Amino acid sequence: MTTKYKSSKKKMASLGLKKNENGDYTYIDENDKNSKFVVVKRTQDREK
Repeated sequence: MTTKYKSSKKKMASLGLKKNENGDYTYIDENDKNSKFVVVKRTQDREK
């Protein structure tokens, strides 16, 4: 039995995950400058 929910690349990237060549999910390295994923962080001024 399968679920009707599918995880898209955008959803997984927003969680900080990417799929490797084995099909497993790994965390996106923030220091990697060649990555096509953009790290999005909230700024400090939005908290107050």
